[in-house]
Amino acid sequence: MIRRMWMAAVLAAVISTGCGKGGAQPTLPQQTGPAAMGVKAIAPATELEASVTRVTGQVRSKQEATLSPQASGTIAKMLVKVGDKVKKGQALAVLDTSNILIGVEQARAVKAAAEAGLQLATNNLERTRKVAEGGGIAAAGLDQAEIGQKQAAAQAAQAAAALRMAEENLRDMTIVAPFDGVITARLKNLGDSVAMTPPTAVFTLVDTTGLEVRALVPESVVDKVKPGVKTHGTVSPSGMRFEVQVATVGAVVDATNRTVEVLADVVGETTNPLRPGALVDLDFSNVADQADDKGLFLPTQAVSARGQDGFVWVVQDGTVRKRDVRVERVLPGYVRVLQGLSADERVLADSSLDVKEGTAVRVVQ
Repeated sequence: MIRRMWMAAVLAAVISTGCGKGGAQPTLPQQTGPAAMGVKAIAPATELEASVTRVTGQVRSKQEATLSPQASGTIAKMLVKVGDKVKKGQALAVLDTSNILIGVEQARAVKAAAEAGLQLATNNLERTRKVAEGGGIAAAGLDQAEIGQKQAAAQAAQAAAALRMAEENLRDMTIVAPFDGVITARLKNLGDSVAMTPPTAVFTLVDTTGLEVRALVPESVVDKVKPGVKTHGTVSPSGMRFEVQVATVGAVVDATNRTVEVLADVVGETTNPLRPGALVDLDFSNVADQADDKGLFLPTQAVSARGQDGFVWVVQDGTVRKRDVRVERVLPGYVRVLQGLSADERVLADSSLDVKEGTAVRVVQ
């Protein structure tokens, strides 16, 4: 019985030895204990992609106005249509001026009468002064002539002001272009009634020559964007390129999306007209120093940090190890690792995972 057991053991050992010599494939170290967690691990990038320095903006006119009449009435003449290019001061529409013209004629008649009265009072004053110098009239008579002349002068001035007012009312019956531009909308038609209060919108006028781009730049990038900096933009979706020059950088950060408003003037010529309202991409990759493009970079979600101090989870031999690092924010969604990590190490792509020192992991991507 003992002999049989000994032979069986020897046979099992021989079989086991024979299998071991049969060219078995090498296997990765397997973690014992609890099942390993599937995770995504990444290596730090040594340079940033240009796409992360692009921001989306919108082309707009520096001058755009919704034009309303300065008086109430009925539109009697429509002088322009949508798409017309107009010059500053050009008449665009005229309201019915029948009653206003009557008022102007009346004011002119009153002014003429007042001027005639002034002339009469002035002549009378001159004659009275000559008679008074010869002693042929009392002082009271001279005073009365002087007062009469002053009253006539006041009446003439009042009549002149009334005429100017009537003529101004007549001018208000015409809607004029406040600057050179293109009519982009005509909101009323011939015969429509319009009002001064509340104002009735009649036209929209846009200056298509003075264009700018309004972009919301992430606060992590905006410190590198200075007034006067030139860069290029790309129209979406046509791909047409153009140049801009930063004009102003906002003084406050939007608390909702952590961005700063940047306005950039469109400069130079374009192959096709650049239209207000177009969506464009501005590339700020050229505003940073060359040194800013080099280093070790990680997505912000891979680092748990407050300020420059933080940590990452380094993947080593099937487990994770907490590693303290120092970082700085450089671009939207990216930090530069200043110390604590080398280029050949891999870290968890998401530092918020529920792991701890020594947690078993399995890299799935």
